[in-house]
Amino acid sequence: MTTVAQFVKDKVEEMAPGKVFDYSSFTSGMAPAEIPSVAQSLSRLSRRGVIERLEKGKYYKPKKSIYGKTRPKESEIITILTFKNNERIGYPTGLPVYNQMGLTSQVSNTLIIATVTPKEAKELQGIRVRYVKRIGHFLEEEIPLRQILDAMQDINTIPDATPDDCVKVLKGKIEELPMRDRERLTGLAEAYQPRTRALLGAVIEQYFNKIDTGILRRKLNTLSTFELGVSANTLPNKSSWNIK
Repeated sequence: MTTVAQFVKDKVEEMAPGKVFDYSSFTSGMAPAEIPSVAQSLSRLSRRGVIERLEKGKYYKPKKSIYGKTRPKESEIITILTFKNNERIGYPTGLPVYNQMGLTSQVSNTLIIATVTPKEAKELQGIRVRYVKRIGHFLEEEIPLRQILDAMQDINTIPDATPDDCVKVLKGKIEELPMRDRERLTGLAEAYQPRTRALLGAVIEQYFNKIDTGILRRKLNTLSTFELGVSANTLPNKSSWNIK
């Protein structure tokens, strides 16, 4: 009968170099009494240099090169930070994502993870990690939609880009979405700040008028104004959404 230690060792050997993993990679279908043995086995492999500890309960299998052991890919670190027991608990956002979206040319070595329960900032293998709070369940197909809304929320703090530039890029991102996802944006926006709902409402109304923006308008205080710095050339209807 295979021991837990041998099971863990064999599974680690099967992993590709650079793979990041946690206890859940080994405990599926395992009796609760055996789980502590998984932690002990991983600790032993870490002490022997077979695997490297990323943080408590998280490890990676290092890739060896002529320069020594290399750290895992950023994408692997993002995966381990945004999933728990195969369930998505967060998603990447902020400057690294805005760079990928074409909103800014600025790059960052800080990963920003959106999650329901933010943790303290930390550093993993030279990569800084910061958390921001977001509300709701993070469905896989909704992550690109949430990232659009995050960018709208951060429109005044995205470096190397004017609010007008951002609106134009985000409009293009929305154009790429199927109608179903465009409509989902308005529902997801309810969990965001009023300024974000106002901006989305104005963009949808101006450029995608087949989508009902009533839910967004009804949620806004008619006495509130939003200093976003978007010009009337980009959003001719901005005044009707109290955008300055």
